[in-house]
Amino acid sequence: MEIKSGAGKFIFNAKETMVLLTTFSGYGVCMSIVATTPNQRYIKDIENLIGSLELKKPELKEQNSVTEVINNNPATAGKGFAFTTTNFDDGWVATEQADWVEVTKGNIKVSLHYPKEGTIIPADPDPQIRAAWDILVAPRYSNLQNFKTTYISTYNRPYIGMGSVIENKTQEAVYVVLFKQSSGWIEVVSPDKNSFVQHFNFDPETIQWDSDSDILKTLDTMVGRNKFAVAVSDLNGTGKWSTRFSSNTYYTNIYTGNSAGMSTYSSSESFEFGSGQSYTWQLTAANSYGGSMGMAQAKGAGTFKSVNNWQLYFSEMEGKPKIFDVYFTVLKGKRVLWMNDAQHSGSGIFTGFTK
Repeated sequence: MEIKSGAGKFIFNAKETMVLLTTFSGYGVCMSIVATTPNQRYIKDIENLIGSLELKKPELKEQNSVTEVINNNPATAGKGFAFTTTNFDDGWVATEQADWVEVTKGNIKVSLHYPKEGTIIPADPDPQIRAAWDILVAPRYSNLQNFKTTYISTYNRPYIGMGSVIENKTQEAVYVVLFKQSSGWIEVVSPDKNSFVQHFNFDPETIQWDSDSDILKTLDTMVGRNKFAVAVSDLNGTGKWSTRFSSNTYYTNIYTGNSAGMSTYSSSESFEFGSGQSYTWQLTAANSYGGSMGMAQAKGAGTFKSVNNWQLYFSEMEGKPKIFDVYFTVLKGKRVLWMNDAQHSGSGIFTGFTK
């Protein structure tokens, strides 16, 4: 765990005001605390508050090493990407399909569905789960029995639907669980409920509104299986891949409660991949507060190459070379390129670029 603190001063309402920033980072997590005070006598109180925090070491996320193979699956052939299958070292195998990423291990098949209209609607849990089931699941099965929906009341509400069905393609009886929490809908197909319980370590039929949501982590982390390697040929000559970010911060006078203004931050970043493994890179950021605006810009250009199937090397960015950790996720008819500085990973959160 690394802790860094800094302080500065600015003028607010004609008074000198102090701002203190304390940042905690480690284990792939970053948290910052900002405190402002018009009087130095409160600094000790702020320090005592920060000193009273109890920091818990987070659980380490499962890091699976992967190997990749070129897949000649007809559903993905001709899309121009080198890797359409990922073999995870714990036995799961992910394969890009037309409407989902299929992840298999033994007798368990998981479909990570791409976003589809009508599957996420402004409704209570039961009608929302039923709508998603009817669109994503029902067309491929028949003879639904013991269908049930449930959820857990938490800040990141999980939705679960389950039932026994006959698979139209094989005419076999299977047990299906449809789930959504941190990302899109996940469909799990197993021979029976016991097989599901053995793989994911919980019984979905016992979940209710006040259950501990931590027991669903084994299922929710399946979204991370939508992960594919990156080859130079996937980017060479493909043109611009870009991303945008914006945020607003609203300030309130600590004495009156009245509005003290708003600051706005926005940025755009792009890579333009040309032929011959050439590229240009540009980052533009703008910050405004109190009627004034500041601008910043950075650029780079050169050639890129593969370090390995999960890292790319860029010859010049802001005057020096840089290596990024990279991977693809798949959406319907497109891919998202995720990148993060390999030498300075920061919070560990990757930035997603799309065409």
